[in-house]
Amino acid sequence: MEISNELAELIGIIIGDGNIYRKNNKYRVGFTGNIANDKEYFEYIKKLIKKEWNKDARIFVGGRGLRIVINSKEVCNLLINELKLPYGEGKGEKVVIPEIIAQNWNIVRHTIRGIVDTDGSVFISRKPRIEKYPSIEITTTSQKLAIQLKKILEVRGFRVNKIRVVLSKNSILPINRIALNGRVQLKKWKEEIGFSNPYKLERAVSYLKD
Repeated sequence: MEISNELAELIGIIIGDGNIYRKNNKYRVGFTGNIANDKEYFEYIKKLIKKEWNKDARIFVGGRGLRIVINSKEVCNLLINELKLPYGEGKGEKVVIPEIIAQNWNIVRHTIRGIVDTDGSVFISRKPRIEKYPSIEITTTSQKLAIQLKKILEVRGFRVNKIRVVLSKNSILPINRIALNGRVQLKKWKEEIGFSNPYKLERAVSYLKD
């Protein structure tokens, strides 16, 4: 099957903060975001959905977060049957980037962008002799996804820290953290992968100016 850039990015968004539901003749794909920071980004996701799946998605607030939900048997079966994405309970610790996407950098970079736009962080910390030290960090309960991302990024010349496994009070599962540190890595990320989430792009740009 052909994978468009838009589909690849939507796959990353689903891997990061999305969910797929297929049960009792109900078919649903949902996305969750931050009310304060993701409003503009969710408008972008809505346009992606329209362009790739020709579905009119509605953005609303539910459960203290932004939500997008589309009901589609066709889309669910594509994601589950064709792309082998896990769904339902336990999705988080089993998910990986589909191999048909992972093997092609020009496609998978869009998926990685979607993952970081939803489940990644762009921030600064203080280091000896460095007042503002930028980092990109991805967190996932899927160890396989963490290893997969590290390998893909390293092949492209990114310097990726050793995966850290930590326990979190917000998760019963261990969290795998992948980090890229420093201005050189942030600049390389911005140029080769980029950000579609305006909030994270703005942070990246401001840290590169400092």
